Amino acid sequence: MVTRDIFRQMTDIISQNPQSDARFEADQLIQFVTGKKRIEIMSDDVDNAAAQKLLEYAQMRKDGYPLQYIIGRWQFFDMELFVGEGVLVPRQDTETVCEGAFRALEKMHSPQVLDLCSGSGCIALAIKRFFPASQVTAVEKSAEAFAYLEKNIAHTGFGVKAVQGDVFGFEQTLPHNSLDLVISNPPYIDFAVADTLQTEVKHEPQMALFADNNGLLFYSYITQNYKKLLRTGGFVVFEYGFDQQQQVREILRSEGFSIVEEIIDYGGNPRGVVAQKTE
Repeated sequence: MVTRDIFRQMTDIISQNPQSDARFEADQLIQFVTGKKRIEIMSDDVDNAAAQKLLEYAQMRKDGYPLQYIIGRWQFFDMELFVGEGVLVPRQDTETVCEGAFRALEKMHSPQVLDLCSGSGCIALAIKRFFPASQVTAVEKSAEAFAYLEKNIAHTGFGVKAVQGDVFGFEQTLPHNSLDLVISNPPYIDFAVADTLQTEVKHEPQMALFADNNGLLFYSYITQNYKKLLRTGGFVVFEYGFDQQQQVREILRSEGFSIVEEIIDYGGNPRGVVAQKTE
């Protein structure tokens, strides 16, 4: 079968998933299977085994299985990171949260940074990538996600320290006034809205998605219990859901933090906050 014909079949299948970008995804899958861009092999024959695999992947996308899990890698800034079942897929909107952290770190020398609920390590690795003098520790509880965290640290070669640990209690292992920035993209989806999520999201680990207290549990705990680890003038950076802006701000302010920046994602939605410890 000629590449252009298999591409047409794939886009017809994938487009039945309303959350898909069928042409982009078919292109990505063709490159993944053949090792070449579609435009380079438009008139070339695809062998039967490859054609069967491509149609199988297209069907998986139609059914909502994440493209990133099929490919096994995904781009975050200029880094290619390993992903798969058991770890949250790095998202472009999280890059905007990292950029907020970058602005907070700009004038610091050798900042001490703690990334909580690190998952694939995308945030920790981005900070180390753009601030090589920083000392970054990434904490992840899930054994499956932690394996990806370690793999991505080894793959990038960036010297992030990985710790398999629980946010709830890890603060007891660190000295007070030892950190310059705590950053987290924690679980923040309310269990009550689980049935409304896109099919792709439902394939991702629930541990990384859902939280009690209307999705606010981690924000409250981190703000209250990690504050003492921050030096005066240090920062907390959170990613949150588009409808959680006011609640997270109130949690931070109740602990004496000053809101420095509201982070807006590429879709124009509130996506995160930078707050400073002022006392």
